[in-house]
Amino acid sequence: MPAERISYRISKDPDQVAQEGARLDHLTYQRDPITFEVLERTGVSEGWRCLEAGAGSGTVTRWLSERVGERGSVLAVDVDTRFHVEVGPNAEVRQLDVTVAELGDAEFDLVHARALLQHLHQREQVLDKLVAAARPGGWVVVEDGDWTQFLEQEIPEPFRSLVMLSSDSARDRSGRGLRGGVRGGGLTECGAQGRVWTMHGGQRSAEWYVAALARSREASVERGEIPADLIYRALAQARSPDFAILSPVAMSAWGRRPA
Repeated sequence: MPAERISYRISKDPDQVAQEGARLDHLTYQRDPITFEVLERTGVSEGWRCLEAGAGSGTVTRWLSERVGERGSVLAVDVDTRFHVEVGPNAEVRQLDVTVAELGDAEFDLVHARALLQHLHQREQVLDKLVAAARPGGWVVVEDGDWTQFLEQEIPEPFRSLVMLSSDSARDRSGRGLRGGVRGGGLTECGAQGRVWTMHGGQRSAEWYVAALARSREASVERGEIPADLIYRALAQARSPDFAILSPVAMSAWGRRPA
């Protein structure tokens, strides 16, 4: 979804804040089990220093802080930290724009970013920063969506029209390029995986995406990008019990900085 159409900079409007909080809740419910499985493979454990970039609601921060214990630490950064859960004393939550700020130099045993790079025009530069922040022997794990197969499936109208009007070619391919990105960054022991699930109307499996479309509807209509009638009909369709489509591929890629 292009940044100009669906903004991830949330205003102070209470309705917008509530909608984004709900969307993040749906996202973490669907994606956390996948993320935790991948992070466990790195061996993250007691005493590790971790960086969580684009921390969102903070469920991954909390999970990492429990894994690394009192001797470890977690630095969670996001451009908007209002939605981050409270965490223990071994975790720090810092408001920070990863596109302009430095993330550290060879400081962390594990660096993780989920659903971050796909929303950035400077994704290659930010990935370089993530790699640089890992210490020699440290792991880098990045996760994004690959939307190419999502757009190729038979999506019923009018939801298909809304999806196509909200698509962005660079974002759509972001997840597909993750493995090449970590290999190109000089990492070793690289790997990748993708997961797909069925998105059922009105359920969490779909609401992480449908809620984002709903939150942006007023701005999209005001800018004349999407007809109001199309948005409301498409959202109603996507929330009906008989609606079901496949999700984008949830891509995870990882690699280790040479010791």
